[in-house]
This record gives sequence, structure tokens and C-alpha cells, in this order.
Amino acid sequence: MKKIFLQLALSLSVGASGAGIHGVVLGVDGSGASAPLAGATVYWQGATRGVTTDSSGIFTIPHTGSSGRLVVTLFGYQADTLSVDATVAHVEVRLRVSDYALDEVEVHGRQKGTSVSRLSAVSTEMISSAGLKKLACCNLSESFENSATVTVGFSDAVSGVKQIRMLGLAGIYTQMLDESRPVMRGLSATYGLSYLPGSWLEGIQISKGVSSVAGGYDAVTGQINVEHRKPTSPDRLHVNAYLNSDYRSELNVAWAAAPAPGLHNVLLLHASGDPRAVDANGDGFADQPQARQINVADRWLYTFGSGAMLRAGARLLSETRQGGQLGFDRKTDGGDTLKYGSYIANRSLNAYAKLGIPLGGSRRSSAALVADYTLHEQQSFFGPKSYNGAEHSAYLSGLLELGLGERHSATFGLTLRGDFYEEAYRFGRREVAGLRYLLHENELVGGAFGEYTFALANKLTAIGGLRVDQNSLYGTLVTPRAHVKYDLTETLAARASAGRGRRSPNVITDNIWVMANRRDLLAYEKPRMEDAWTFGLSLVKYVRVDNQEKATVSMDFFHTSFANQLIVDQEVSGNRILVYNLSGASYASSYQVDVNVEPVERLGIYATFRYSDARVQLREMGFARRPLVENFKGLLNVSYATKFNKWMLDVTAQINGQSRLPDSRYVAYDYDVKDGYSPVYPMFYAQVTKRYRTLEVYLGCENIAGYMQKNPIISPANPSSKDFNAGVIWGPLMGRKLYLGMRWTV
Repeated sequence: MKKIFLQLALSLSVGASGAGIHGVVLGVDGSGASAPLAGATVYWQGATRGVTTDSSGIFTIPHTGSSGRLVVTLFGYQADTLSVDATVAHVEVRLRVSDYALDEVEVHGRQKGTSVSRLSAVSTEMISSAGLKKLACCNLSESFENSATVTVGFSDAVSGVKQIRMLGLAGIYTQMLDESRPVMRGLSATYGLSYLPGSWLEGIQISKGVSSVAGGYDAVTGQINVEHRKPTSPDRLHVNAYLNSDYRSELNVAWAAAPAPGLHNVLLLHASGDPRAVDANGDGFADQPQARQINVADRWLYTFGSGAMLRAGARLLSETRQGGQLGFDRKTDGGDTLKYGSYIANRSLNAYAKLGIPLGGSRRSSAALVADYTLHEQQSFFGPKSYNGAEHSAYLSGLLELGLGERHSATFGLTLRGDFYEEAYRFGRREVAGLRYLLHENELVGGAFGEYTFALANKLTAIGGLRVDQNSLYGTLVTPRAHVKYDLTETLAARASAGRGRRSPNVITDNIWVMANRRDLLAYEKPRMEDAWTFGLSLVKYVRVDNQEKATVSMDFFHTSFANQLIVDQEVSGNRILVYNLSGASYASSYQVDVNVEPVERLGIYATFRYSDARVQLREMGFARRPLVENFKGLLNVSYATKFNKWMLDVTAQINGQSRLPDSRYVAYDYDVKDGYSPVYPMFYAQVTKRYRTLEVYLGCENIAGYMQKNPIISPANPSSKDFNAGVIWGPLMGRKLYLGMRWTV
């Protein structure tokens, strides 16, 4: 029998996977060097179904509740069978390269683009690499067009910044993780979604509601975790090139190598440009800014003989954007004279290291250390308004996971985070009132957490967590959270969650649209920490036909209620935008139904519908629907592939509901709105892909019907007037867009 080891899955969201055997599969070559194996099949002897390892060689398989034999296979390696005792919860398997020389064989499979996690106690939607290829996902902000959980739109009609919305609230309430490391904070949060190229990603996990306390107290409505291409990727070279009808061009390269035994590396390169100023609606302003971006990341993995793993990496980024009126030249125009324009320059550096250490013994126990540092610098102006800033952000985390038997486990950890800023905000030559409340304050947070998991095999997973943080600005913060998953039957699972989320508000970077208008930004009181409770329920049904899973139906409800929230209110009288703390009620409720069906082989149908009800107490409007939040969204995606995936076709249709627009007493509205609400509008996408041996060529069209928001800028002919406003955005700013691309993989 193989020796049983312990292996740490380097994730800060530990405890969410619950019951089952966790393990890692490593491949061993003739020299004795080992590396994680992706795509290995793991199943119980005599069973008809199993699981496969992910890109890091990690798998989780439900425990049978008794001793059994676990079979592990992968083409090109010698299969292995392990005798596993009922008390074992974590294993490591080493497969040796097969001695047999066989002719090359191509194995073709089909991966679901969007699915619901079966094992996680947290309600989690997963977008796979296949899902990312359904549309030309140039960056993370464009990766959610086939999801109703996350809505993406422009923050304003000048900067080109895209923002997400989840569970009826802005994306600032959703915590962003990069392979379980908290990222996109402070200055980097505004533009961060566009700085993760789609071709760099292997998958996205969208967790709804509060998540594990290990990730911090920041998640209010959910958590989005992105998985990059791994250093152990079997694809040694991947090249993606893209060009659309507006002349946007993009080139991405991923090169993976193994320079030494146990050492793996992947180098990621990105270059893109938007050279053309397009004005499809004829308002004299470019529909999107002209932009250039260079992005380089280097990621490493070293596996020690003891089973410990060290991951480290660094990323450099530089981007410039210039928008505004056609013909604007930032060297001669700007301010209150000549043409109105905007200019944004971002530079950033990120470096991280993660060390996972197995602690030995007969039960799963491990430790992890995580360190992360980010420097982000920004220079920008929007007509007469300018904002310049620099942020140093550092993060340290220590984690201990203890296996306490077959049904019990616990996780403990310490975290330390510091965010330090240098900023300047100006509105022409006038002094800005309340300036001290508009900018970031340096913030240092130290915290400790504990999380307990009870897992009853194939039936129940219950997780309770508590963290206590000491914040230099807001004092002692206590954050409790709980999750329960119960399998009512073999094909019906229920989940419930409840917990508290908090975040430090950032007036300008959280609301970049305030820069794209002529109103004064006034803060009369010091912002308090935002504080909310989120509760959720979900039900998932797996439909089987002839012992095969043919469909998944999921329903969920989430409700977020704020004890305090920072309000940035443009629905006030006078020439101003008022910033104040919540006085009254603020909540958001979200109802969603998803259906994922594969009626026949190679045909996939995904349909989803979400209804949102978000309301807030405003100073002059009273208790009202939150402005610019759509009340519903429906989506239908149909995918079809010919035999061996030689041709693949994806078609997506969306229907987007109404949004309440800011009160007409204070804002001059577009001409195409009715009764203060935006119209219901459709969006259509299509893409066809031709697959060769190592090459994929794809051709597609976004916004096929060419629907656009009319007059997205109020008073565009007179940008120096107090009525000028480019921040009332509810629909698409660009029309039909054709694109062509290729993916070459070795």
C-alpha cells in the first residue's frame, strides 16, 4: 500500500469543501522528479462515477463512510490503487510514467461553461475555461456576460471603467481574490477588473453571500476568486491574438516551463491597444477612451520532497487612457478651456509568496504562510477635476488547518494588512470643501480568526467561523459567519448562510463617476465603516436520465441589510454631490433561478433569471429604489459542438430590466426614458470557433442588434455648464462589434 501523506491545498477559503477525501496526485518521471498532474481520474473501486484532478493535481471525492479502495489513473502513467481506511481524510498519490510506448492518441471532452459547485458549503457558481471561451473575454470585466449573478456595466461615459454589480449592490461590496489572495483594494479597485486578461485565466468561482472568515471581513455580497494558468500547465505555449471592428488589438502569450526538478514556471505577457476614437451616437464624445496597456506576470511553483509547496510571483502593469471630446489633445486642451477631455495613467507592481507545509500524522493537518505587496500609482484628470494618488498595500497571513477526525476539522489564522496613501484631489482652482473626508486615510488592520467544520459524509456540512480585527481607524471589529449544506437526497441539496461583512469606504475610487460631471463633491461628516448582514438560502436539484446527469436546476435568495453605508448622493438640490453616512434603512434582495441542461450529446442550454430589489434612504428623496440598479436580468446561452469539437457555436441572448434614474428635479434626463426609468432592452452575442490540432480560430459579434443608450452624456455640447454629467449610465455605450481571433496552443 502506498504511504499516505498530507497535502495542503493553498487556499484561504479552507473549510468550505467539507466532507470527503482531499488529496493530490503527483507524476514521477524516470529521474524521480515529481509534479502535480491535472486531469487524473479518481474513483472508488466498483463505482460508476469519479472525479478528476484540477490544474494543481488536487481533488476532493466524497467519502464512502467505510474503508475502501481508491483507484487513480491517467493516460501515460501507471495506474495505482490505494486501500483507504475510514478515518483517512487526506492522501497523496504518486503515479509513475508508464514503461509502454504507445502511438499518440487524442482524447476529446466537453466541459460545462457554467456550473454550480456540488461539494462547497457556500453557494458557488463556477465559470470554467470553456465558459471563458464562449465569448472573446478580453479581460475579467468582460467574463460575466454569460452570468446573471454578476452584472457588468460602465461607470461613466468618459473613463471606460467597467464596474460589476452582485446581489443588487455595486461590486465594491464583493471581495476580489487572486487564487485566494485578497486583491483590488483602494486605488487598484477602480480599474482592476480590466487588468486581468481573460486568456490568463483558467476559471472563476463566484461565491454568493458571506464567505469564509479566513479571507477577511470585506465580503458583503460575495466573493470572486480567479484562477490563473498554472506553472504546471500541460500547455507549454499558448498564444491568443484578437482584433475587432473598432481596431482594438490584443496579444497574449503564456509560456510554461520546468527548468529544474520540482520547479515550474509560467510567464504571462499581455499587450493591447484601442487606437481609434469612435463616436457612434454623434454627441461629439468618444464612446470609449483610446488606451494602451502592457501587462507582464511571472509565476513560480516549487515542490519540496517533503510535500511542501512554495508559490511566488510578480506582476508589472502600465496603462494610459485618453477620452473626452473628439480631437481632444491633453497637451494643449483641458481644464475649463478648449475641448473637454480625460486622461488616466496607471502603474502598478505586485509581488506575492505562498508557502504550504504538511505537518504529518494520520490526520490532515497543514500550515500556510502568505505574503503580498502592491504598489499602485495613478495620475488622472476629467476636465477641470484631477485626482492623483499612490498606494502601498501589504498583506501577511498565517494559517493552521487541523484534522480532528473523520467528521471534524478546524482552521486558525492571523492576518496583518496595511494600506498607505498619498493623494491629491482638485476641482479647478477652487478649494474643495470637506476634502479631508474625500481621500483615503492610512489604515492598519491586525486580525485573528477561527473556523470549525463538521462533516457528516454524503449528508451534512456545517461551518462556523469568527474573526476579531483591530482597525486603526474603526477600532475592534467582530465578524461572525456560518454556512450549512444538507443533502436532502442524492440529487437534492440545500444551503443556508448568514454573516456579517464590513468595508472601509473610499469616496472617489469607489465612485469614479463623480469625476465625470461638473458638480461639487461635498462631504460634511467623517465616513464610518460600512457594516451589513447578509443571509442566503439556496436549493440545487440534479436531474438524472439513464444514470447520467442531464440537468441542474438551482434557486437561491439572498438579502443584505446595512447597519451603516456611505451614501454618495447626486439627487440633492443645488450644484453638488453630497457624501454622508446612512440615516435610515438600506437593503438589497436578490432572487435567482438557473437551469443547465444537456438534452443531447454536445448540445448545452443554460438559462437564468434574476430579480433584484435594492432600496436606500436618501436625504431628500426619502426611501427609494437605489438608482441605476436594474430590477431584473434574464439570460439564455446555447452551445453546440460537432464531433471531436471541430466546430463550436455559442449564442447568448440577454434581456435587461429597468433602472431608476436619478430624480428629474435635479438631473436633465435622456430623451428615451419614461417615467424616470430606463427602458427594458435586449443584448445578443454569437461566436463560432473552428478547432484544428493546435489552433483555434474564432469569429464573433457583440451587441448584434446594435442597441445603445441614447444621449449617455447630459449637456455634451457645453461641458463647462453645471448640467454636464457623464455618470448616468444604464445601458451599453457601444454598438455592434465584430471580432476575429486565434488561439494557438502547444
